[in-house]
Amino acid sequence: MNLPYLLASLGGVALVVALSALLFGVRRARIASAADVEVYLTKILPVFRGQTIALGADGRAGLARNEFDAGVYLVVAHGDGLVARKLTPALLRTVERRGDVLSLRLADFTLPRIALALGDQTVRWQGILSQAAAR
Repeated sequence: MNLPYLLASLGGVALVVALSALLFGVRRARIASAADVEVYLTKILPVFRGQTIALGADGRAGLARNEFDAGVYLVVAHGDGLVARKLTPALLRTVERRGDVLSLRLADFTLPRIALALGDQTVRWQGILSQAAAR
């Protein structure tokens, strides 16, 4: 391949991305409330009944415990939408607490680490996640 053609192609792609961002803006999803987490999980899991839900202080992630099967779910604002992971022992590698922040290390290459500032709910969720990791 000829170098000028490669550079022109890369420049064209960069121009299209920049123009798109300029015209349409760059939106980032945010979790505004526990209700957002519950609505999203109910939409993707018809058997979800939120027993306990906690949000990170930055609105980027939340944790939810399902009353139906006691499963624990991580919901993360990603791009302009939300994604969820069920925190199973195979997925949840470590849970560490530093003050009011829980740091989760996951066996997921798309989401290897996540930190949630949960305030006064940190100790409670550390216990819930430790149980989920041991199941």
